[in-house]
Amino acid sequence: MTAHDDSRASGAGALHRLDLPADVLLIGVLVCVASLPVVTALAAAGAGAVLLRERVEDERTPSVRRFLAVLAAAVRQPSALLAPVVVLAVVGLDVLALAAGPPGAGVMGPLVAAALALVVLAALRGAARWRPGLPWRQALGEAAAGLPRDWRGTLLLAGALVVVAVIALQVPGFIPVLPGLLTMAAVAVERRATGAGDRPAAARRG
Repeated sequence: MTAHDDSRASGAGALHRLDLPADVLLIGVLVCVASLPVVTALAAAGAGAVLLRERVEDERTPSVRRFLAVLAAAVRQPSALLAPVVVLAVVGLDVLALAAGPPGAGVMGPLVAAALALVVLAALRGAARWRPGLPWRQALGEAAAGLPRDWRGTLLLAGALVVVAVIALQVPGFIPVLPGLLTMAAVAVERRATGAGDRPAAARRG
């Protein structure tokens, strides 16, 4: 192989390494846009997780068309839309109750925040588990049960959530790509928990 061929191979390898960040950026923007109605946030995260798994496991390039197809499959299940509504309703009622200044509000505030964080972590892990054909109830139930069981993964994802929140507050311009990074973190945690990252792609497809 000539020096010119080596240079071309090196350039192709560098471009290939840039593919994944670019794909994560695209998925992040798609998840962010699809989450704007709020009630579709869970379904959008699930669709983004599917595209990320396909990218990592099967080297399938994500596309807007594929994302919309998976998103449509996600929102067909009422649970995907009802879950965010229930969470928003509970959070709204808790905020109103705390704003009224009841006895023990100083203690209840942190407890409500911790409970909300656990709900968000369960939703993220549920979205990372979901795939077309799998009931959302099952994905979310398994994710909630796995929070204490895989506590290391839960802590890792909680750390990612904190980092994303800090970035959003400090650099709001990055908000459109942050959902993709958070979804990628959730997928990575779930792959770590199931050991999927240790199996070759050929074995997974087989």
